[in-house]
Amino acid sequence: MTADSSANRDQLYRQLPEQLRRAVIAHEQGDLERAYPLYKQFVKDNPDNPTALQLFGLLLSQRGAYQPAIKLMQESLRLFPDQAEVANNLGNALTGIGEIDNAIVSYLDAIRIRPGYVDAWRNLGVCYTRNGRLEEAKGCLEKVIELRPDDAPARLALGNLQQQQGLMADAVATFEKAIELDPDYAEAHHNLGLCQRLLDQPDKALDSYDRALQLGLDRPELHHNRANALVDLQRRDAAIDAFRAAVERDPSNLETHRNLNALLWQQEQLEDYLGSYRRALQADPDALDLRLELARTLNRHERFGEAREVLQKGLEARPNTAEIRTLLGFAAEGEGNWDEALRWHASAVASPDAVANHQISYARALLARQRPEEALELAQAAAAQAPFNQRALAYLGLCWRLLGDERDKVLNDYQKLVQVYDVPMPDGMSTAEFNARLADVLQPLHVARQHPVEQTLRGGSQTSGHLFRHRAPEILQLVAGLNACLEDYINAFPDNDQHPLYARRANSFRYAGAWSVKLARSGFHTMHTHPMGWISSAYYVQVPDEITETDQHGGGIKFGEPDIDIGEAGQAQRSIQPKTGRLVLFPSYMWHGTVPFEADEPRMTVAFDVVPFEQ
Repeated sequence: MTADSSANRDQLYRQLPEQLRRAVIAHEQGDLERAYPLYKQFVKDNPDNPTALQLFGLLLSQRGAYQPAIKLMQESLRLFPDQAEVANNLGNALTGIGEIDNAIVSYLDAIRIRPGYVDAWRNLGVCYTRNGRLEEAKGCLEKVIELRPDDAPARLALGNLQQQQGLMADAVATFEKAIELDPDYAEAHHNLGLCQRLLDQPDKALDSYDRALQLGLDRPELHHNRANALVDLQRRDAAIDAFRAAVERDPSNLETHRNLNALLWQQEQLEDYLGSYRRALQADPDALDLRLELARTLNRHERFGEAREVLQKGLEARPNTAEIRTLLGFAAEGEGNWDEALRWHASAVASPDAVANHQISYARALLARQRPEEALELAQAAAAQAPFNQRALAYLGLCWRLLGDERDKVLNDYQKLVQVYDVPMPDGMSTAEFNARLADVLQPLHVARQHPVEQTLRGGSQTSGHLFRHRAPEILQLVAGLNACLEDYINAFPDNDQHPLYARRANSFRYAGAWSVKLARSGFHTMHTHPMGWISSAYYVQVPDEITETDQHGGGIKFGEPDIDIGEAGQAQRSIQPKTGRLVLFPSYMWHGTVPFEADEPRMTVAFDVVPFEQ
């Protein structure tokens, strides 16, 4: 309970029964432990007192006990409906348990009772934002600013909304206004940093994150986001420390563990590599996502025995988990125990939580054992469940190839679907000049000492983050040229809603990811597909002189050879040699990899995945 002056507050106190008055005083002083038993006893003795019900509900909500808090506040409103503050507090409690639609109703009730209730308007705007009702959210937050121009939290909420809409420059201006109103607003400094990083201003983002940290914001996401800015600035040792700080504060965050260990691996700091997973699992053995990710990484390193140990412990607690069984199948494959592997894959598919990817993994194992008829049944079922799953399409095509089915030639038409372009250069610039300048921009981004363990490249480095978020003029010019090639490629698609590539054609597209790869002598990519894409690519920035249109010195990209040995039928179906300024476009489901090359100069590329904009 609040009032504008101590005199008014004292008057209100005198109107309350003694026990309730003592509870309210303790509550206002922040002593929730002392207030709790006083409220509890008073409500027990006076169950029809709406003031006591709502205040006890507010205390419980502040302690995170939302369900009993909601019941108390609802009862208070039943007894005395026209309580705007109670309706607002009820909305907050409902928000706390994720009941956003019901929270919206409560905030609207509060505003109906008191049309100028700023807190309720602000909270309503935040809920509308969470529900994706962005225009309604904007109207609410603008109403708050109209009623109270110096309301910094409303500016924060509006900035968050603008960021969600992709209006980064507007969001930056809004967060800066919130900071102008309240220079010590740590949350506004943090969210400003998020926008600055997305605007390719990692130095400014780091300053904002550091200011938030100085102001006492110590949440795990701040340390995580700060680490990302440090990665952008190529300060990888400092980024490792920041990711460690984030993991300490939230040991359950899978993305933070991934980023931390990826950096440790790439920087060759192997003494504690994967240690964060093991410590987190020791503290919480039921952290399934962490257990699975640790096992996947061990499998990638061919440490199959360790992966088995990690997975068997998880299986004891969760015997019906399909993903554990699939990963045990991969470990058995790696050890050459194919009969055991097939048993694990079969049991994964039979598990109650099985999804299309588990069927695909089983189909892959069956193909490796030359059993295409059985594999086909699984691959078709997976493709039916997930029509645009690139992995399902890749193995479905292999099944058809092994069975002599003409549908593979339609799905994987290597002459028609793999297209080569000479990317248009900026006006007045030759191909050699532009790509030399582009290589100078990309070179400082290649700071890793070895390839990412989760990627397919061997003998080289890969940039981190979304390359096309960098605003260097050369990258913007490259994207403009790529856009023209992609439009030509997509516009040539026929109207065919039965073909998984053509059926996804849309009016526009977006880059789901973009990165640069630099390969050294003997470097190459293993055979793979791109599960998150629709159209994938290779653009050649720097090609050693030894690599020519012949394949004498290697370095080319090849298509159609799978990641498993299926005998003579698995031979590559088409190869293309690299050339500076050349772009190769192809379906993301199509098997591709590169041939090792012999040259002292590096081979540098830009690659990206494109998806239809609507998706």
